[in-house]
Amino acid sequence: MRTLTRTFPFFLLFALLTSFAPEPTTLTKGRIEVIFNRKTELNDLAKIKLDLAKKGIVLDYRKIEFDKYGDLISLYFTVDCKDGFSGSAESASLTNQSKFGFYRDYSKGVVSPFGVGNLE
Repeated sequence: MRTLTRTFPFFLLFALLTSFAPEPTTLTKGRIEVIFNRKTELNDLAKIKLDLAKKGIVLDYRKIEFDKYGDLISLYFTVDCKDGFSGSAESASLTNQSKFGFYRDYSKGVVSPFGVGNLE
C-alpha cells in the first residue's frame, strides 16, 4: 500500500504533463490556414499566435498597425512551421475582404504545402 501511495503522485504528474504537451506538427493532419483582414482584432492576433504555438508553429508579428477605429490596417509577420517551411509577408493596405496570411497543408502528395502573403 505504501508503494502505491508513493508512486501514484508521480503517475498523476506524468499523466498531466503528457496530456498538456503541445502536439508536434508532424502529427498534424489536414490544412492550417490563417487569414488576416481589417476585422482582425488585437485579441485575435494573440489567440492565433498562442493556438499555433500549441501546434509547434512560431508566428511573430513584426509590425501591427490599427486605425483610430481599431481596424487592422497594416501587418508584417513571420511564420516558421519548424519543418523546413517558413516565410514572411507584409501588407500595408488590409481591407475587410483581404485574404492575407499563410497556410500549411500537411496532406500527403499536396501540390502546394505552404504559402504566405495574399492567398486566393
